[in-house]
Amino acid sequence: MARATSNAAEVEPFYDTADRPARTLAIEVFEKLRADILSSQLPPGKKLRFEELRKAYGVGLSPLREALSRLAENRLVVATGQRGFRVPSVSVQDFMDIAMVRKEIEDFALRLSIKNGDDAWEARVVAAHYKMNLLAKTGKEHGEDVWERRHREFHYTLVSCCNSPCLLHLHGLLNDLFDRYRRRALPTHLWSAARTLMHQRIVDAALARDADAAANLLADHIDQATKLVVDNFQTADRRRKPQKVRAKKPRR
Repeated sequence: MARATSNAAEVEPFYDTADRPARTLAIEVFEKLRADILSSQLPPGKKLRFEELRKAYGVGLSPLREALSRLAENRLVVATGQRGFRVPSVSVQDFMDIAMVRKEIEDFALRLSIKNGDDAWEARVVAAHYKMNLLAKTGKEHGEDVWERRHREFHYTLVSCCNSPCLLHLHGLLNDLFDRYRRRALPTHLWSAARTLMHQRIVDAALARDADAAANLLADHIDQATKLVVDNFQTADRRRKPQKVRAKKPRR
């Protein structure tokens, strides 16, 4: 199995692992596997064989097992009993469930963050939004990973003052599950005018401390992305189904 290359510019291979703690290696391989699953470098349904992963990621079995177990807890990997692990399959029903729960959790976290946020939080929101928009304003080519990281940072910053580690943990997990579908179904559009405008409106409402408006805009934002992903999956399903050939009527 060839080593997936997502985040290749940021993460260097670590084949010389003799003097590194197993816990540190487990965290590193967890992050690499997570990135490759979210980007579909490891596609849905793929069997994760230990020997292939060990060679591809340059780690021993102990940190690899720990990383896979943690990914399974986060629903990014499915344990198959004694047979090992695989990347979860995808379905519209599963995605709709993820989108529903994500919207509820992010709504609650955003409202708390707006209530608790201080001047420093406002500055972080503005900075995260600016960094994301900067990719479009510069007009330069950027890797998808850069956009995804800044987009994720923006959404996290909005809810970062909810003052609930539990909510932030759930927020991170649900965004991982949601993004796996979105990144597989949709290309990244850095200069989407509609997306840029929606982000700006969310920021404006959050800074104005209008929790209802900000939460409603965020829900619309998630709903729009959900619809695009579902439409893409349904279109792909129609293309995969064989077309029925109508029998020709005999001429009289």
